[in-house]
Amino acid sequence: MRENGKIDFKKTAVYEYLPLLIAFVLVLAFFGITTNHFFTVRNFLNILLYAANVGIMCCTMTLILVSGNIDLSIGSVIAFGGIVLGSILEKGYPVGLAMLGALGACTLTGVYNAIMITKVHVNAFITTLAGMQMFRGFAYLITNGKAITIGDPVIKQIGRGYLGPIPNAVIIMLILVVAFTLIATYTTFGRRIYVIGGNSQVAFLSGINVSRTMTGLFILNGLMCGITTLVYCSQLGAAMPQNATGFEFDVITAVVLGGTSMAGGKGTIVGSIIGALLIGTLNNGMVMMNVQSYWQDVIGGIVLVIAVIFDIIKNRKRA
Repeated sequence: MRENGKIDFKKTAVYEYLPLLIAFVLVLAFFGITTNHFFTVRNFLNILLYAANVGIMCCTMTLILVSGNIDLSIGSVIAFGGIVLGSILEKGYPVGLAMLGALGACTLTGVYNAIMITKVHVNAFITTLAGMQMFRGFAYLITNGKAITIGDPVIKQIGRGYLGPIPNAVIIMLILVVAFTLIATYTTFGRRIYVIGGNSQVAFLSGINVSRTMTGLFILNGLMCGITTLVYCSQLGAAMPQNATGFEFDVITAVVLGGTSMAGGKGTIVGSIIGALLIGTLNNGMVMMNVQSYWQDVIGGIVLVIAVIFDIIKNRKRA
């Protein structure tokens, strides 16, 4: 909950996180009872590694939904960034240049989305829906649909390496979660996003440059796609045009489960990370139960619908 532009963490923890934490514990208990080897260190590390990719993107996706917008293109951007990474490495260029190329390519997609939304005034849903098709199409065009193996040891360390017992991918996620929580809570940029999400017209009349703020947010989201690209390709060991298909669905589900309102103006990054852990646990448990992949898609859709219904109910109560 926010008062005077700052989050009251005590109230937020009680009123917002508690139902989600209870659901998380119930899911853990269910899979612990119904599957073998669920409560093992190795399995929990697998859950954390999956949640790391989703969690990184939750940092900016939370703020985008808080602002009253959405980005459906992130999965395609990650695939496109991976192809740029793999193509540069394949040509024999240094790994540092390849990483910068991937980060730059993903950031440029954020610039494109920002221009279309803030300058051309195309709805964010339509802009990013078109981007979802376009960026993945570029990925297919560059490689003619072929995969590129990524075996560089530096790239491998990003997503598969460990610092002590903790995976590097999880450390990257935690650093970004802390950084974006501070940005959302204590910076003018973060507070402006919440005001814009509450009422963009009021934000404009109060002197906030809505266009500049949203431009910065979508460019930042593109950069986060680039970071996720490095982690994703490292874990997979390859760049493929079909990488991260449906990834945006998992991220948005995690953010909405975490209490971010689809109507804008409300949400926290910490809540989204709990949502990411819940989604990761659910997917992991269903795999361990040998649930058919088609049913996994159905259950994932049901979870998102339930989260949106609860969001609608909460918005009506506040109204």
